[in-house]
Amino acid sequence: MKEVYPKNTETPVSIPEWVTNYHKDFMLKERTKCFKTCSKCGGTKLISKFSLDRRNPDGRTNICKACRVLEAEKYYYENKDRILKQSKKYRDTNGKDRSEYFKHYREENKERLKENASKWYLENKEAIKKRNLKYYQANKEACKQNRKLWIEKNKERIKKYNRQYKRKHTA
Repeated sequence: MKEVYPKNTETPVSIPEWVTNYHKDFMLKERTKCFKTCSKCGGTKLISKFSLDRRNPDGRTNICKACRVLEAEKYYYENKDRILKQSKKYRDTNGKDRSEYFKHYREENKERLKENASKWYLENKEAIKKRNLKYYQANKEACKQNRKLWIEKNKERIKKYNRQYKRKHTA
């Protein structure tokens, strides 16, 4: 079997300077590929903190997501009246289309919406109880009337519930 490496290692192998410079530049580019500097705040951040933009050579925007959010908020508060008028006009002109879309969306995503609602309820249970108690204290008479109406409309439902409750708890 032949040896591939020379036995004499005293003489160093000379690498041309352009190769080492190319290698250094390449390694620098590789190291900095995952970071980018924001042109708004000047901070160097991970590339994932920049939105996608195919028009730029690196495929990302020049302003980080955090700065874009601040920019959007500033724009909104400076043009709030115009934006609100515009969105109201859109809702008025496209009311039917929107209601159809949301109706279809609710039908298609019924389970997911139910899961989200129950998750939100569990996370905000105390706040909901406080809000409901506050409403009840402010509107006692209306709540009592609504309760009476509900009892009148749901007599069969109440009877069914009471029968099931008695079966479970008397056995």
